[in-house]
Amino acid sequence: MARNSRLLLLFIFFLTLQLSAADMPWGKGLSKPENLIFKLVTFGPGDDIPSYWGHLSLIVEDTLYNVSAIYNFGLYSFDETMIYRFAMGRLIFEVGRASVASYFNYYRSENRDIRILTLFIPLKNRLRLAEKLEWYVKPENKKYLYHHFYDNCATRLRDLIDQALDGQFYKATQVPARMTLRQHTRRYLAKDPPLEMLLMFLMNDQIDKPIKEWDEMFLPDELERHLRTLTFTDSSGNSHPAVTNYQIFYKADRPPVPETVPKHEFKALLLSLFIGLLILATVWLQMKKPFRWFQLIFSIYNFLLGLVLGIPGTALFFFALFTEHDVTYHNENLFLAHPITLLIVPFAVLLAWQKQWAFTALRWLWDIQLAGAIILLLLKLFPAFDQDNALIFALILPITISMALSFHLLPKILFGDFKQN
Repeated sequence: MARNSRLLLLFIFFLTLQLSAADMPWGKGLSKPENLIFKLVTFGPGDDIPSYWGHLSLIVEDTLYNVSAIYNFGLYSFDETMIYRFAMGRLIFEVGRASVASYFNYYRSENRDIRILTLFIPLKNRLRLAEKLEWYVKPENKKYLYHHFYDNCATRLRDLIDQALDGQFYKATQVPARMTLRQHTRRYLAKDPPLEMLLMFLMNDQIDKPIKEWDEMFLPDELERHLRTLTFTDSSGNSHPAVTNYQIFYKADRPPVPETVPKHEFKALLLSLFIGLLILATVWLQMKKPFRWFQLIFSIYNFLLGLVLGIPGTALFFFALFTEHDVTYHNENLFLAHPITLLIVPFAVLLAWQKQWAFTALRWLWDIQLAGAIILLLLKLFPAFDQDNALIFALILPITISMALSFHLLPKILFGDFKQN
């Protein structure tokens, strides 16, 4: 994680300590519902990866006691087990409470949007919502198992707001969403194509299923958007807007998140074709007029491609079989890259050291790669294989074809100077 993200977490941790010593008046039974105001705060995306998606917090104000606090469901700590828990899909998040002004000052210094929605919460539910937030910051209640799509800072606040609106928020959003989870994710990754490619490779068809508007509110911006258009009916039958005031507290000087899915498939295909043609051009030159450095260059091609495809393929194999990252299970991309792909790396080194049997091994490995791609293409004829992996195919398939073809074009006589051992 980026350095500024670590500083943010430390900063928020100390802010949380400042307010954790004493309960708020609504946590001690002192507040009256008519004096409570609730404000949902959306913090726009930042520069480091954990902040790409933006963030949400909820402010509670008591106008009688003139106190306020901001509740944050997105805290997690760096300790000796953090990396392991993240890798295993068991990252624990915490709920914290802090001062409003300090939070706003930090996010403004990070050049991130700060937008505030004042919520209309029915009078009968205000104290219950405020007390529930206090319940969450108690040590025995503050921890929860994080899930990027189904249990995060946005979904926790979405659920609390829905309870405060007597379930009407949920009912109003049981209509088809305009995008899938994958498409929404790609929008937020548009500024970082390498990360987009990696995450699209790692995630399965679970994020390609049709979803409801309720489900797309794992994103802070989407929760804000749906609340701004929501109306509900109170116990007297009167209709109210869920939001009574909208304020842009700070407007960041950065490009907005795209409203449409980035079209990176064509760019990925062009890159893959360029690499594939470069490989084939090198092989063609060697066949026409053998040159001294060919085996080293060809070994480097294999080495680099083995790393670029093999490391993600091995990671996906591990995530899919041994962790709780459910969005990686049964992933079709394992046909395109897997732990066997990583074997290309050591055999590429042996090829550079003029081991002729390494050439044969590599030819078999690239044949396995190509066979996997062909099998997956055929399986795509069946409805069950519905994963949206056009982006991954565009990047991997031309390279795989060119490498497999190269090993069958090259006659072994060109490697006659190899040592027979």
